[in-house]
Amino acid sequence: MNRHIDYGFSWALNDNDMKNHEINDLKIFRQLKYFHKRDREKKYSIKNVFVKACYLHHLLDYFRETHLNIYDMELIFKNFLHNKVIVEFNNDKGNLINFQKDIDDLFKLLRENKLELYEDLKGNYLSTLEKDQKGNDEKLLL
Repeated sequence: MNRHIDYGFSWALNDNDMKNHEINDLKIFRQLKYFHKRDREKKYSIKNVFVKACYLHHLLDYFRETHLNIYDMELIFKNFLHNKVIVEFNNDKGNLINFQKDIDDLFKLLRENKLELYEDLKGNYLSTLEKDQKGNDEKLLL
């Protein structure tokens, strides 16, 4: 899968409003800046729908790439915020744009639907983890 396309990074990279000094900015910063701009167009009734989708994509990837116990959601959320994403940035006018409420909404949704989340995440990684937790020595090849 091409993650750049998946997250809209190619759109953010090609955004005509991007200044030269932004070329070296973190991918997540550029994505959030771009998607925040898209959300301001208010094409959808859900507030910050593009930003929330961006965070969700990164979080789902984090579940797959982390070595932490993914069944400890609070630990995953804490480390996701600390190691993977940014929560706020200053826009071109110097105003602080903070997405903590949007992230909290996303975390709340996942807490309320954790059975569905884990069912959707099932694959080689979770199948192996579940077998290891049950004490079964049989390993799945990744």
